[in-house]
Amino acid sequence: MKKNSIISISLIILLILIIVLVKPTQEIVSVSLVSETTEITYTDSESIRIFEDAIRTTKKVPGAIDVGGPPTYQMTVTYANSEIVGFSLYMDFKTKNGYLIKDCNSEKMLDLRNENSVELADLLSKEKRE
Repeated sequence: MKKNSIISISLIILLILIIVLVKPTQEIVSVSLVSETTEITYTDSESIRIFEDAIRTTKKVPGAIDVGGPPTYQMTVTYANSEIVGFSLYMDFKTKNGYLIKDCNSEKMLDLRNENSVELADLLSKEKRE
């Protein structure tokens, strides 16, 4: 009886691992940003890579959200499977720190990792200068 339980649990864990490891990551096809003064759509591979890295490596911020103002951009991400996800993007161009808040879950703030935040801030700064 004990051996059957161990085998059953092992099979369940193996199945979960297979699902997690085989699950394909969603491919972004475009990212649109809208602010009070700007509307930008990115479709080039380098810009898409920067956004994918930034979204993939975010870290949940514990505690209550207090962003202190409106987002820098409303961001719309379109995936290859036609799924569209909205985010509020907060970016401090001086410190190059950024946060994302997924529109469908406004209780959860996502901190952009340092290197990804800097790379994203640099990309967005180019658009502000042009």
